[in-house]
Amino acid sequence: MSAAKARFSTAMDTARVGACFMVVILHVAAIRFATFDDQWWASNFYDSLARSCVPLFLMITGVLLLGKQESLPAFLSKRFARILPPLLFWSLFYMAWNTWRGEQYGPWYDWLRALAHGPVVFHLWYLYAIVGIYLFVPFLRAIWNAARPSEKIAYLALWAVASTWPTLGTAMGVDTGLLQVYGLDTFFGLAGYLFLGAYVHEAYLRRTEKRRYWYANALLFIVFSVLTMLATYLLTKQSGVPTTLFYDYLSPFVMASAICAFNVLYGLGTKAGEYAGPLKKLSACTLGVYCLHIFVLNELDSALQDMGAAGSSWWSIPALAVAVFGISLGAIMLLRRLKPFELVT
Repeated sequence: MSAAKARFSTAMDTARVGACFMVVILHVAAIRFATFDDQWWASNFYDSLARSCVPLFLMITGVLLLGKQESLPAFLSKRFARILPPLLFWSLFYMAWNTWRGEQYGPWYDWLRALAHGPVVFHLWYLYAIVGIYLFVPFLRAIWNAARPSEKIAYLALWAVASTWPTLGTAMGVDTGLLQVYGLDTFFGLAGYLFLGAYVHEAYLRRTEKRRYWYANALLFIVFSVLTMLATYLLTKQSGVPTTLFYDYLSPFVMASAICAFNVLYGLGTKAGEYAGPLKKLSACTLGVYCLHIFVLNELDSALQDMGAAGSSWWSIPALAVAVFGISLGAIMLLRRLKPFELVT
């Protein structure tokens, strides 16, 4: 492998591991978010910092897939062989867990019906969503490969306007049906993050002064995360109950922070060549960690509550996130030693 390819691979692994840890922080912070008390600010702070995690995963997918040339059957068989086994395995895992906790799904065919209807645990929505996004990739790839730079910018501008408008329109109390009236909902959706990721990656590579670019993105990531936090606070104060409008993955501040987070993590990865081996191993476990961590979080949080060891959210959220990530990672690493589990983790 050439030095450039090795650097790219390590950068992608770094971004993937960073995004995975951010998912864990997000879900740990969300536990206390619904109660607007003296601990709420810590939840809002950490949740706002980690909100760009899912957009990051999609941007990474865009970098890896949009520039490739392969036949439609080859693409579909490869992608769905990657996503369907984990979707089935982890859905059945959580259905078994839910059954143990008292939820009833009925006979085996009702289990299949529940599987087909949607995620049995909330965080598995991503595995379902990625199925539809993969189906769109061949067409998005054709647009990417045929478009001139100005056309790529135009596509992203239309996508950004259409996708952020529901958040902005709701916040301003404006009728959000304008997308449908003018047919702009064609540009709406999470799939646009794949196009954004490929474009941001290209823009990063064109930069000659990458050190200054990295620092600017690190600063802007903090700025946009703080804006997410403040907007969430203002809406929460106005309504009297915690409000997640600006937490949406397509809200403007989350979209902007995702761009900055990608550049920061990718930039770190290009300098992490000596850790390429460990990062590759960690990256290979991220899908499994994503799927398992809710189980670990639930069990660990319940145990801590029983012991009365929750403590201040300012330190307990990052501490619990590290513990959940570490336990999940250890479990997935052990599972991956058994060949059948490589397909689902």
